[in-house]
Amino acid sequence: MKIYLVRHGQSTGNVKNLWYGVSDLPLTELGREQARQVGTKLRDVPLAAAYTSPLSRAKETAEIALSWRDVPVTEVPDLREQDMGELETLSVAEIAVRDPDYLSRLESDWVHIVPKGGEPFDTVLAPRVARALDEIVAKGEDCVIFAHNGPLCYALTYLLGLPIENCPMFYLTHGCYSLVELDPAIWNPKHAILRKYNV
Repeated sequence: MKIYLVRHGQSTGNVKNLWYGVSDLPLTELGREQARQVGTKLRDVPLAAAYTSPLSRAKETAEIALSWRDVPVTEVPDLREQDMGELETLSVAEIAVRDPDYLSRLESDWVHIVPKGGEPFDTVLAPRVARALDEIVAKGEDCVIFAHNGPLCYALTYLLGLPIENCPMFYLTHGCYSLVELDPAIWNPKHAILRKYNV
């Protein structure tokens, strides 16, 4: 079984260097072009299914990338990005002015430091993404997942059997895909292989 992981294209929040997650910010024109690019890269890849976060930047990336293919797309709420609480749509510069010590701690350990009023990554986001992945793996079909950097970094650590603390070693690039291969009949993290990364 092959699972292709695709981060959404550039959004308006990315351009403004915002700290955001569940805010439903749209793709930029460059983001749409990146969606087309990843669709071209996956052009000859057999896909039985596609799964997407319900946020529009991921959904539109999926729609553009698969626009010329007959691949069923399913929205999976558990693949949404982390809720950043009071930090939603603040720029990194604004957070640095308001609370530089907190920003420093958050940037150095975003897996464990909870955004004020937001969603814990390690105890809330990770379990819901794992639940979504378990359901997808159980189907045993080659598929593509369109989501966000946080959930996809965790997906890589979960599928590869790495500790959650390894999430920051991954970063999903716009317009690229990563590929994890596994055998769902015997799947456990020891049998998953990272075949491609940010291609």
